[in-house]
Amino acid sequence: MLSSSARLLSRASMGALALALVALTGSAAHAAVTLIDQKIALAGKVTAGDAPGFPVTISEPGSYRLNSNLTITDASLTVIEITANDVTLDLAGFSIIGPNSCSGTPVQCTIPGGGIGIRAAFATTVSPANVRVMNGTVRGMGSHGIRMMGDNTTVEKVQSVSNGGPGIVVGQGAVIDSYASQNGSGAAVVGLIVRGTVSTNNVFGIFIRPGGVGTGNSTLSNAATGFSAQCPAVVVGNTSTGNGQNYDINGTCAL
Repeated sequence: MLSSSARLLSRASMGALALALVALTGSAAHAAVTLIDQKIALAGKVTAGDAPGFPVTISEPGSYRLNSNLTITDASLTVIEITANDVTLDLAGFSIIGPNSCSGTPVQCTIPGGGIGIRAAFATTVSPANVRVMNGTVRGMGSHGIRMMGDNTTVEKVQSVSNGGPGIVVGQGAVIDSYASQNGSGAAVVGLIVRGTVSTNNVFGIFIRPGGVGTGNSTLSNAATGFSAQCPAVVVGNTSTGNGQNYDINGTCAL
């Protein structure tokens, strides 16, 4: 039989364990990831105010992950609209797929439209900040593949292919280890920081914003300019070959 002191110690230990389990459960809930697939997108209610169908509206901070491809048949539709700060969207190897098809030199696309694969950009108000998109493909949009104009935006390990507009455009943000091909208008990749990114067979290749950094990038066979920088900027270790014009460096850059 346990003594009174042993029983008290046992109860105290159980209480401590219970508190630890509550803390762990709370942490797990806080770190929960919201899954999005085609069925969920069509049903709506991913976040408050998300109507059924497209676009899927992400209006709350947090982590989101695709659980299937998302497919549209109307080039005027945007697939994912991000309206909140502090959002991470993991494409998890899946694709956002539209009906457009682009090919040729210069690039020509089959279906015009204003739809964007992933958008976090507003014309008249401050755009969402601290938005990160990674690990997948955006293909066949009527307009941009990805357009995010808020501060501290990041696109990482994303392929943007065969879209009617630019492939990946961020504001005061970064495009890292990504790939853009056969995008139909504007620069395929635009960012303040662009690193380890390849742009091939677009109309224009990569554009570095004023005050930005472009390192370790490659542009090949873009119909117009391959690599552009609006100085002051730091552009180091980039290659540009076989484009209509390989380099367009305006101003004085650190090379």
